[in-house]
This record gives sequence, structure tokens and C-alpha cells, in this order.
Amino acid sequence: MNKKKIPLAIGILSMNLLLMSASVVGAAIAAIAKSFPKEPISKVQMLSTIPQLGQVIATLIFTWLTYIMTRKNISLVAILFVIVGGLIPAFYNSNLNIILACMIAIGFGTGLISNVGPVLLQEHFEGETRATVMGWSVGVNSVGMMAFTAIGSALGSTDWRNLFWIYAVGVVILLVTYFMVPQDTRLKREKNSSGKASIWATLKNVNKLAYIYLLITFFTSIAMTMFMANQSIVLAGKGMGTGYTGLVTALGNIGGIITAALLGKIRKFTKNYTIAYGFIAFALSFICVLFFNNIVMHIIGNMFSGMGIVLINATIPFQLSNLADRSEFPLVISMNTLISSIAGALAPVLLAALHLTVGSNQFIAGIILSVAITVLIFVTRLGSIVGKATENK
Repeated sequence: MNKKKIPLAIGILSMNLLLMSASVVGAAIAAIAKSFPKEPISKVQMLSTIPQLGQVIATLIFTWLTYIMTRKNISLVAILFVIVGGLIPAFYNSNLNIILACMIAIGFGTGLISNVGPVLLQEHFEGETRATVMGWSVGVNSVGMMAFTAIGSALGSTDWRNLFWIYAVGVVILLVTYFMVPQDTRLKREKNSSGKASIWATLKNVNKLAYIYLLITFFTSIAMTMFMANQSIVLAGKGMGTGYTGLVTALGNIGGIITAALLGKIRKFTKNYTIAYGFIAFALSFICVLFFNNIVMHIIGNMFSGMGIVLINATIPFQLSNLADRSEFPLVISMNTLISSIAGALAPVLLAALHLTVGSNQFIAGIILSVAITVLIFVTRLGSIVGKATENK
């Protein structure tokens, strides 16, 4: 990477430290519930899920925002939403509805970040450098989640209200983004045959291979949900408690961080089939947790999961950024984000409709799904086809 672009990469990637920040509240649900004895526990639990509503809203309007605001300004607004939404409960915390509204604001901010980050990376980086930096972005997500969870838990150990002070970190990230990301110009809409600006005109012009990657995103979210939602159940069946599951999950994040750091070198081996190798890692993650009964293999299984997440979730935006041009990419990446969210939400319903009971059965289904997608990618030579399409673009 050109040394002159390192500050730019830092400015863009720093936003990703906030992406998983809403998860810090989940550790304090029990303590918060005690402060609101008249509120149903289900309402208190919404604090950890309602940010997704804000993320969906942000994703739905993101493309429209790129036509009326610059991407840098969208980034600054996104960070402000996270800061304000996160810090208000540190001062005003006697009303659960206000805190819920603040969590929606945090979700809205992180939703914008998840969309504008890849767009900025597409505009400022090319080729394998872009692929590498997109890999780093996924690794920064994991670092941010670990840091927010650890520091937030420490701040909230005596009083849950104090954990919201962790969002003050957003002020530093706001300044880094402001000074290190250059100002740009608003995007222009594609026009249809009658000369009017139209989202449908943009969708029509997008390379059709991009829709295959959107379908892969759907199945990736299904596979991820299968693992994350069932691991504690599978391990409980082996006599392991919540603390054990938390430990192997936390240590497993190291796999994702290492993969993100080395993604450039890994891609020299995996080349256009990085996503296929990501699904191989997913299959191994299910196998290690399901068929082995020791902590080492369970940690390795979670490391494979983190590896798969990085290999796939960094490569899909990269390939989409190659298949879509500058005016098309904001819409394509917002569709990718929306599909990922919808698939994650629908996964339990779809699996129940297929009569797959929770626990081991869904782990086995995860192995079958991961292997099937891997085989399809290799048999159809999808990687080579996309590689040629992007070379000829």
C-alpha cells in the first residue's frame, strides 16, 4: 500500500470500531432489568436487538443519502448518531423507552457505517490493495467488539449506567474521520429511458454476477446464524456452561483477526476462490465443535468460524465493488447489507419450517450447506468467471 494512503485507511477503518458497539449493552441486561422492575423482561431484552431496526432503516435510505450528501458527511453523521445515542443514557437513564430510542439511534449510525465504509474503500483503493483493506475492516470489527465488550463491562461493573461512557470513544473516531478522510462530491443518479433518475435503472445496469454474490450473502448469514445460535446448545449437551461457551467464542475471535491481518497473503493462495475456502472454514467450525469434546478443538472450531466470516464477508464486498461502478456500488452494498440482516432474522423461521430442531441437527445442516456451496463454487468455476468479468470491465 502507498504510504500516503495509510492515514486514509486509518480514517475509514476507524469507523468500524463502532460497528459492533451496540452489543456491549447485552452483558448488562440482567442489571438493567433490576432497575426497571415494572417493565417486562422481554422489553428490557429488546435493548440488545432493537438496534437492528435502526440498521435496517439506515440501509434502506443509504442510497438516497448518497445523492444528497457526500460520503464523508454521511460518515460523520453516522458517528454522531452513535455518540449521541450512546451517551444520552449515561445522563438520562430513568426511562426505558428513552434508552430503547437511543439504541435505535446507535443502530442507525452503525447501519450507515456498514454501508458507507465499503463505498469509501471502493473509491480510494484499487485491486488487491482494496481486497486487503476490506479484509482489515472485518478484523477491525472484531477488535472493536472485543474492546467495547471488555471496557464497557469494566465501566458497568459497579453500575450499568456507566457502561454507556464507552461511547465517548466515538468523539476520537469522529475527529480521526474528519481529518483523515478527504471531502468528496455527491453521486448522480442513473437515468431511465425517459431521462428520469431511477433506482431501477441502476439495478438494470448492474452486472448480473453481482446478484449471485447477493445470494451467497443470504446463505452466509444462514450459516453464521446456525453456528452462533446453536453453539451454546450443542456445548450444553456436552456438559459445558455459559462461561465455557463465552471463553471459546472470545478466543475464537483471534482466528478472524489473524485472517484479516494476513488476508492479502491468503488471497495469493485462494485467488478467485476465497469465498469457497471461507465455506470450507465454516464446515470445519461445525465439525470441530460438534464431534470433539475438548476445549482445544472447540477454540479451533471458533477460530475457523472467525476465519470463514472474514474470508467471505471481506471478499463479497470486494467482488461487488469490482462488478459495480462508482454510481452503482452504494445501492449494491446496501442491498448486500439488507439481505444479510433479513437472512439472519429469518434463519430461525426457515430452519423451523424445514423441521430442523435446534442443536446438533442444525450443526449437521450447517456442514451440509457449507460443503454444498463450496462444491457449487468450484464446479461452476464462479471465481474464474468473475475474475474474467472484472478484468474485462
